[in-house]
Amino acid sequence: MMIIRRVASLRQPLLRGVQVRCQGSAALNNEAPSKSTHPKPIHHMQSATIASTPRCDASAMALKRDSGDYYFEEHSAALVSAFNVYDDMQESEKRVTATARDMNLIEAALAVQDESYDKILILMRHGEAKHNVFERQYAQKHGSSFEQANEDENYPVDPMLTGKGCGTMLNVSNRTATFFNKETGLLPDLFVVSPLRRAIQSALISFPHDAPLTSLSGTPWVCHPACMEQANGNKSEFVSSPELLEETFPGINYELFNQSLMRGDVYNSNEKVPLFESKIDLMNRTDAFLEWIKERDERVVVVSSHATWLQSLCAFSLQYEDSDSKNLEMFKKGEMRSVGIKFS
Repeated sequence: MMIIRRVASLRQPLLRGVQVRCQGSAALNNEAPSKSTHPKPIHHMQSATIASTPRCDASAMALKRDSGDYYFEEHSAALVSAFNVYDDMQESEKRVTATARDMNLIEAALAVQDESYDKILILMRHGEAKHNVFERQYAQKHGSSFEQANEDENYPVDPMLTGKGCGTMLNVSNRTATFFNKETGLLPDLFVVSPLRRAIQSALISFPHDAPLTSLSGTPWVCHPACMEQANGNKSEFVSSPELLEETFPGINYELFNQSLMRGDVYNSNEKVPLFESKIDLMNRTDAFLEWIKERDERVVVVSSHATWLQSLCAFSLQYEDSDSKNLEMFKKGEMRSVGIKFS
């Protein structure tokens, strides 16, 4: 029987107070496949909804972290705890399920020709943004916590990338220029970005040849509210208005974001209070995104989002069959990973 990475990993001991450095994305650091240049197809796939998954406990799960993310332990423990509740919900039986496999960019290019995968996801976390620097400098100056920095009137709201963050994404653009072209056959069919400016900016820098309005390919760009960060009570997560986003980043489709604002689904657009989203809602959002891309025709999908959202998507919404997958590792700032998925 196929062993799902997510479930097997629940048996590992929790690493409390220990900073485990992420190994990084194979797509950025080592493009050569470990054994074969051909991606492994997914065989004999079974429907494995959360309802059929053994219950887990937060004290029995190891999640690796980016050492710069101070909130990782609390987020991870809360996410696992919420999974126990999600497991009991009747709605979970209706979830879209997808088996996933990590691959490097060479394997991703070959997978485009392989019908074993329904979608090739290119997942990326934004680079360093101005609020990250503000928090560090504030702590050094005042010896205080993140919560106190977040209350400062000068704390950046919906910040852009720092110079370092832009440089990180420029390095990513060197990789995308090498691997995303007609010669390799790995060409994005769709770009999906979070409404927060640092995620949009990161994607545009990373894929300059596919930028809206200037690209000859005409690849669509969609701003999707389900991909945004709204879980840490951080004022950097107060999203800008669609009008400001359109002015700053023209050519992106903001229709879904506008609809979400009209329905009141985005709670951190105008509220000037820290927002803490429940982990159940976070998992609902990543599940909803998975269902959304399943219904679309595009196959190679680039997604630019945030650490907690990507953690929920990879650790819980997707079901990894490889024992050596990185789905439990938190994305580092500016990291890109490629994942082949097959819907059940």
